[in-house]
Formats: sequence, C-alpha cells, structure tokens
Amino acid sequence: MSYVKHQFKASDGAGIVYHKWSAETEDIRAVVVIAHGMAEHAFRYNHFANVLNENYFTVYAPDHRGHGCTAGDPENTGIFARRQGWWKVVDDLHSLIGIVKNENPGKKVFLLGHSMGSFLVRTYICTYGNHVHGVILSGTGMNPRPILVAGSMIARLSSFFKGQNHRSKTLDMMSFGSFNKKYSTPFQWLSRDQEMVDKYIADPYCGQVFTSGFFQDLFCGLRFIGNINNLSEIPKSLPVFIVSGSDDPVGNYGKAVTKVYALYQKAGLRNVEMKLYPGARHEILNETNRDEIMIDIINWLKHKNLYA
Repeated sequence: MSYVKHQFKASDGAGIVYHKWSAETEDIRAVVVIAHGMAEHAFRYNHFANVLNENYFTVYAPDHRGHGCTAGDPENTGIFARRQGWWKVVDDLHSLIGIVKNENPGKKVFLLGHSMGSFLVRTYICTYGNHVHGVILSGTGMNPRPILVAGSMIARLSSFFKGQNHRSKTLDMMSFGSFNKKYSTPFQWLSRDQEMVDKYIADPYCGQVFTSGFFQDLFCGLRFIGNINNLSEIPKSLPVFIVSGSDDPVGNYGKAVTKVYALYQKAGLRNVEMKLYPGARHEILNETNRDEIMIDIINWLKHKNLYA
C-alpha cells in the first residue's frame, strides 16, 4: 500500500487537501471515498484505509473546508465558507469523485460518511446519487425540525451580532452538551477505548469549538436531509448501509438511526440495510470492537461491488 497527499482547486478557487491510500495491486476491487466528521480530519481514518487497502480497495478522503490540512492552522478550523458553505463542501465531494473516476476508470465508487460526513453524504446522494455505487452511513442521526429551526435562528443571530467566525460556546453546548453527561471525563461519548479518546483530545485538529457560521451551515444541511421531499432524486436501487453504536448519542442511542432507516424506506429506497452494535458509542471505527465492524463493512463492500 502507498499513501500520498494531494490538493485540488474547488469551483470557487479554494484549495482542498485530500489523502489517497492505494492498494498494491494493478486490479483493485473498487474505490472508497471517506467523508470525515466534524472537528476531526481525514488522516484519523489511516488505520481503516490500510485495512481497506489489504482487501484491494483504494481509498480517498478529503479534509473538508475548515478541517485538517485544508484549514492549515488549527486556528483556521471551524468554518466552511462565507456563503453557502454546506453546499460548497458537497460540491467538493463531487469534484473529488470526478478525480477518483478519472484515476480509476471502470471501477465502482463507494462513499462512506461518518457523523457530519454522513450528513454530507446524505445531502450528496439527493443530487449526485447516480455517481456512486453505494453509501455507508456511520454515526448518523436525525433531529426534530423545531430544534433545527431554533438552532438555525440562534446561529444566524450569533453570526449577525458577533460575526460568522465567532466560536460559539452556546451553540456548541446546545449541540453536544448532553452527549457526555453519563461519563466522568471529556469526550468519552466517542468510544469505549480510552486510548482512542486520549488521542482525539491530544490532536490539535480535533474537538474545537466551531463558529456561528459553521453552525448555520450545519443546521441548513440537517434540515435539508430531514425533509422527505428532498430525497426523491436518490436512485431507488442505491445500496445504503447504516451502521451505528447503540450507545451513540448522535443517533439518540439507536432511535434516530432507526428513523433514518425508516425515512429511506418511506422514500422508496429498496436496498437499505441497518446494523446497530450493542454498547458501541459514536466512533465505531475506533471502538473496542472495531475489527468486527470493519469486517462487516468490507464484506458489505465486496458483496455490493459484485452484485449492485
């Protein structure tokens, strides 16, 4: 396997850094594009990318705007763009998938999104679902519309009075304040593996308080994907694999994950599967049973690569 870091220029001129892990074979099975979550970065998926390489999948993963190497300095994290940030990040994914297809002609492309990345993927397939051959949604969820409307209003007011780049502890507390209430030390809601939690805390590109402008974009995206009317363009045969921990607060401990599954069924998607892992928390790829979860994902990819 080999690893390289590249950059492409987005439609608005922004430089987007992406990572590529290549399987050491002339005949790879397929390509997996990973969309990481909020307040983290793509290289945290290095171990999973290596496992995918060992199974003959090549992997690409961008650092979204306001994250990781695309942000550059940790001080620059936490905002997508001045205008229409959510949609620009979705378009960045589409640009990267164009690069993937040019570099891997004839190979199927699968898209895996974790947490915020799962929300981006869910937005992506509403417009570009025919450009990928399947999606995996990890650590996803669904919020009641009144909460999202209220959050959007507070984010707009905060942006107006304090500026889009204001790091809003109020919005951060509203969004994540309850997630760690069962635990005694910070960020334990992420994983039962304390070593992985410690690595997250020590990483300067992880765990920051994000800006009012970012939360405006996030709430806009969440409102969009929660509206069944926006799901009509998703190909009905698109394979979707929803995976989550039963103790993940983002998915309301399985309840919101089940709602996402039901929403896709109601929208007419015929190839949707869901699996909840008992006791697992938010970052299932960093969980104590991550080997089991990675095997399940890889087996799903192999099956859909052959038959989807």
